[in-house]
Amino acid sequence: MTAPILLDLVADGAVRLSLERSLYPVAERWIPQRLGEACDAPARAMISVRAASVALRHPTDAPTLTLGRVAAWVDQERAAVVLRGAALSSGGVLSLGAGRGRLQVDPARPPEAAADLYSMLTVSAALLLASQGRALVHAAAVVAPEAGEAWLLAGDARSGKSTTCATLASAGWGYLSDDQVVLTGREDGVEVEGWLRPFHLDGVSGERREVAAAELGLGGGWRRTARLAGAIFPVVSAAEPSLLTPVSAADALARLVRQTPWLLAYRRTAPAVLALLTRAVRGGAFSLRLGSDTYRNPAILTPLIPSPFGRGETQSVRRSPSPAGRGGQGVRTGRASC
Repeated sequence: MTAPILLDLVADGAVRLSLERSLYPVAERWIPQRLGEACDAPARAMISVRAASVALRHPTDAPTLTLGRVAAWVDQERAAVVLRGAALSSGGVLSLGAGRGRLQVDPARPPEAAADLYSMLTVSAALLLASQGRALVHAAAVVAPEAGEAWLLAGDARSGKSTTCATLASAGWGYLSDDQVVLTGREDGVEVEGWLRPFHLDGVSGERREVAAAELGLGGGWRRTARLAGAIFPVVSAAEPSLLTPVSAADALARLVRQTPWLLAYRRTAPAVLALLTRAVRGGAFSLRLGSDTYRNPAILTPLIPSPFGRGETQSVRRSPSPAGRGGQGVRTGRASC
């Protein structure tokens, strides 16, 4: 029997993936890049995935959580989760108390199996990480070149996370991820760990495509972990000038909770994860309105991102006449109240 592929999903090996080798093509799109092989120490949580074609029974009551094609039913008393995909053979169970997950998909139906497995792995990892007091967040993350601290870029799909991440990375910023990050509380703050995947960027005609970091010339800027500075919430508004404004801690927390949709699925772990998200926005939180002036233009976008010494300020890009009478770019900074 061929040994499964073992990968540590977090740097300290606390959550591990065990995958039948025949399923790697099905799971490849979800598996974060540059993961290390599993270390010798036992993992605190394990997700095992096997190939199976047997149909699974679906619960008849309303699910606790849905993500993409996948539904999850959480038994609060037993700390157990039933997962079911759209394909009849896609599903699994989680034991949150024991830190174990068992998933199955049918590799004979690769498109359906891949779509189901992507969401099942996301939900499984999120709930098992939450059992350890960590948070899986739908967000990108960039690292300031001088301070070395990470800023979350959190928002809904097509809010500008990936484009902002790629633009800053092209200007020498480090980056952790453009899609999902893991937050872990440390004594000196919050640590961000990136799950590296291809960037999700919109083309000229508006179609979304996956672009490898190497295609963008970003091969050397990736970092796996960094200390968190705060959170930025981008939103695209092409017709308006780009603007960065502070948001209150309560508003920032609500926005971050929106990007952690599994937070309340298991009530026992929700308070600890909520406390972690509260810490995450304590260092600073901003709304970033992205106009067409900053689209893939790091020279204009970079000055908007807060520095360790300028948090709590509103920053905008404005047009100002140049000595030659042509429009030039200037950065205006002014104090604003939260």
